[in-house]
Amino acid sequence: MKAVLHHHEVKVIHIRLHSTDRIALDHYDGVEVVRLPISLQRPWTVIGTLARVIRELRASEMLHTMAFSTVLVIAPAWILTRRPWVHTEHWSGVLNPASVSRRWERFAWFRHALALPHRVTGVTRQLAGRLQEFARTDSTSVVPCVVENDRDIVPRHSDGTLRLIAIGRVAEGKRPLLALDTIKVLADKGEDVHFEWVGGGPMKDEACAYAMQLGIEERVRFVGPVHPSTVLQRLEGADMFFLPSRQENFFTAAAEALSADRPVVAAAAGGYDDYCTPDNSVLVEDATPETLADAILLARGRFASYSPGQLAEPIRSRFSSPAVGSLFDSVYGAALRDFHGRTVNQ
Repeated sequence: MKAVLHHHEVKVIHIRLHSTDRIALDHYDGVEVVRLPISLQRPWTVIGTLARVIRELRASEMLHTMAFSTVLVIAPAWILTRRPWVHTEHWSGVLNPASVSRRWERFAWFRHALALPHRVTGVTRQLAGRLQEFARTDSTSVVPCVVENDRDIVPRHSDGTLRLIAIGRVAEGKRPLLALDTIKVLADKGEDVHFEWVGGGPMKDEACAYAMQLGIEERVRFVGPVHPSTVLQRLEGADMFFLPSRQENFFTAAAEALSADRPVVAAAAGGYDDYCTPDNSVLVEDATPETLADAILLARGRFASYSPGQLAEPIRSRFSSPAVGSLFDSVYGAALRDFHGRTVNQ
């Protein structure tokens, strides 16, 4: 939203699915937000929300939706108002329905609703390519996530201790047990390795117990959820970001790590190879404890001679709010041209 504000006025409609709350007006960072409830158990909320969305669309020049579920919810209102429409997608369920649930696999044909918006953006090339299978012809483009970091660069440690950090849910898709097996391999190699996992999740207790079983509990710390404002500070306390997720799209945590001048080691399992390259990361095709441990040691050696800021500056520039805002501005222009069928001067 902040990125779009560099070029346009914005009003946000937050549709709260399965909610029975009243319509609420709010402000977020100076932007007006209308929160609308929808509950199938109370059909009048559907009618009321649809009427309010239609009213807001008629007062607007452009519709921009985010997250796949909004396409289905907004479609009836858009059919009645017909505004230029841009949709931004970042959900892994669009890319890989099997990663969500068997039920979603059965209903994944709903993705063809992405043919309704005039333009569709994905946060990576991989996702944009997948979206193009369902969107209008030649209508997809890549607009990455914003990664804001204006903090001073904190140099990495050089005392021989290997400090690793993961940020994300302690859940099956992040493969926490594989991460712990990797720490065990590093410890067995004689490395003074310490691993901090930031984030809660359903596997936290199991992961803690597994660390004790492996005998590495003194090397591992699961800190649970933290306030977003403290994430960059925690990254600065580590030397490297390590998270062997089974699947990621943009992988915001990895981009944040690079913006903090910390190299990334991860499985090669998503579109983040757009920016996680051999110049700043080591991605592992066949992720096993041994190959991941070797990758961590390779990354330590490869990036040890990098000067402070060498990893961070390209990421900070590429994913800054003004840079992403300019990309969205170009997409809006394309949507207007598609809608009107002619060149529109903005």
